Amino acid sequence: MRLPQPASRPFRALLRLLPLALLVHACDEAPQRKPASVGGDGEVLVVMNKAHWDGPPGAMVRSVLEQEMPHMTRPEPRFTVAQVAPGQFASLLQGHHSVIVAVISGEADSVALRIQRDVHATGQLLMQASAYDPQTWMDLFQRQAGTVAEAFEQHQRNRIAARVRGTQDEALVSSVRTAMGVELTIPGGYRVVEQTPRFAWLQRDRLVRGGGLEHNVIEGLLIHRHPYRSDSTFSVPYLVELRDSVTRAFVEGPDPGSYMIVQRAFEQLDLMPGGHEAVLDGRFAYVMHGLYGMEGAKMGGPFVSLSTLNPEGTELITVEGFVYAPQFNKREY
Repeated sequence: MRLPQPASRPFRALLRLLPLALLVHACDEAPQRKPASVGGDGEVLVVMNKAHWDGPPGAMVRSVLEQEMPHMTRPEPRFTVAQVAPGQFASLLQGHHSVIVAVISGEADSVALRIQRDVHATGQLLMQASAYDPQTWMDLFQRQAGTVAEAFEQHQRNRIAARVRGTQDEALVSSVRTAMGVELTIPGGYRVVEQTPRFAWLQRDRLVRGGGLEHNVIEGLLIHRHPYRSDSTFSVPYLVELRDSVTRAFVEGPDPGSYMIVQRAFEQLDLMPGGHEAVLDGRFAYVMHGLYGMEGAKMGGPFVSLSTLNPEGTELITVEGFVYAPQFNKREY
């Protein structure tokens, strides 16, 4: 009987390489990590053929996404919208962070709006609206207009918030938490202008380039606490008066004796802020958008405030942001 002969040297080398080959093959089959989404703040990419884009379906999309933002110093659209034909939606464009894909065809499998995330890139929100013909598609989009706009707006806000978290000033965050009992994500560059046990004013002054020049941009945060008295607190008239009482006392303007106020009207224009209910960490909150000005000085811009109760329900806590950037659009601020 012959004993089995040992494997030849070349075959033994092949056996040693086999596990490595299997490992490489397994790695090749592993799912590839998707790239990060791209695109400017406030942008929405619409994938739609040109005939529909130039016709009623495209006009409806623009009427929803390009409607004017309220309470701004000059007209600005809610989103910056760009169109691309389906055959051109590839490569870099597929990784855009906010996409609407319009499927208007007799081959559409249903009339539906599908909301998907991270389809082609991480951090992407993609909505596919499908219908058999243009009129049915427009009816669908009109019904879902509020859902579409609000979803994209929240997605944009989340992107900006994630970027801010990566640059936040940990020391200032800790200081505000200790002094005011409020947890805020505060980006770098802010300083404390004024602080009392129930009020804080933080501000960031930056030189921003535009039109070949550098312009001063002021971004402010106001935090104030008040005893909670009744449900009527959560209304625009009450919160406007409350804000004015705070800014009159603490927020000085650029000229001696000037101070910040809420803009209520200009000539025949009604500039009273708008407000709506919201949810913050599972609790009731109230959001107010408006314009501020300076009593005794020429300065102003948009502001947004968020008000809620402390966990005990005994105090109203308001956090608001304002911007002064007369040479620039203010939507992203």
